[in-house]
Amino acid sequence: MSKVILEDYAEFLEKIAPEVRDVLDATFQDAARVISPAGLKDYLDGAKALCDLGRGNDLVVTYLEVMPQMAKECGEDIIPDCVTAAMKASSMTSGEVIILLLSTLPNVARHLGDAQLVRGYLTLIHQLASTASRGLRPMLMHIDGLLSKLTLSGLRRWAQFGAKAYRRDYNNLTSYFSLESADSRAMLEKERRGVLFIKVQRKLNFYLRALWGRDFFIRPTGAEYTDFRPYVQDRILYVPDALDDIEGIEGL
Repeated sequence: MSKVILEDYAEFLEKIAPEVRDVLDATFQDAARVISPAGLKDYLDGAKALCDLGRGNDLVVTYLEVMPQMAKECGEDIIPDCVTAAMKASSMTSGEVIILLLSTLPNVARHLGDAQLVRGYLTLIHQLASTASRGLRPMLMHIDGLLSKLTLSGLRRWAQFGAKAYRRDYNNLTSYFSLESADSRAMLEKERRGVLFIKVQRKLNFYLRALWGRDFFIRPTGAEYTDFRPYVQDRILYVPDALDDIEGIEGL
C-alpha cells in the first residue's frame, strides 16, 4: 500500500529537491509503520502543500522528520492540524519560525499528553502570530521549559499577558517572551500549578496496572472551571492536567 501511495505522488516527487527526496525516502517506511494509508496521504499532501509555499527545503525536511513522531505521540489525526498551523503562520512570520514551530512539536506533545490539548496549543500559536509575532521565536526557543512548569491554560494566560502589555514595545516584547524580564518571570510563577499530570502519568499507570491487573488509558485535559469532574470518553479516563496543593498536601 505504501508503494502505491508513493506512485500516486510521482509528479510531486519529480519536482522536489534531491535533499527533500532523500529525507522522504529515509522516513517514509518508518512513517508507514505508525501511520495508516489515509494518514500517509495526509502526510504527503502536507509535504506537497509546504513545498508549494516556497519557504525553502528545510521547512519540508523538518515536517517530514517530525510528523511520524507526532503520529506516535498523539495520533495521525493531528497531521492536518499541524499542516494548517504552518500554512496559517506562513503569512504572519518567517520560514525559520515555522521550522522552529514544527521542530518543537514532539516535545510539546509529550508535555501536553493529548491531541486536543496540542490543537489548543496550535490555536494559541496562531493567535500570537497575529497579535505579537515577534514574541513567537523567543517563546518557541523556551517552550520546553515553559511547558515543564505550565499547563496549556497557564501558558495561554502568560503569553496573552505579554502580548497585550508589550504589543507595541518590541524590545520589551522580545525580553518578555525570552523570559528575561521581571514581569515575565513573575507571571510565570503566578501561573504555575501544583503538580502537572504529565509528570506523574507513568507512575499512576504503573500503580493502576499493579492494583487492577490491566492497563488504564488516562489522559490530561484542561480543567479551567471549578466544578470540573474527571470523565470517561471512548474508554479513556480524562483527568485535570494539573492539581493544586491543598493545605500542604500535594495535588498528586
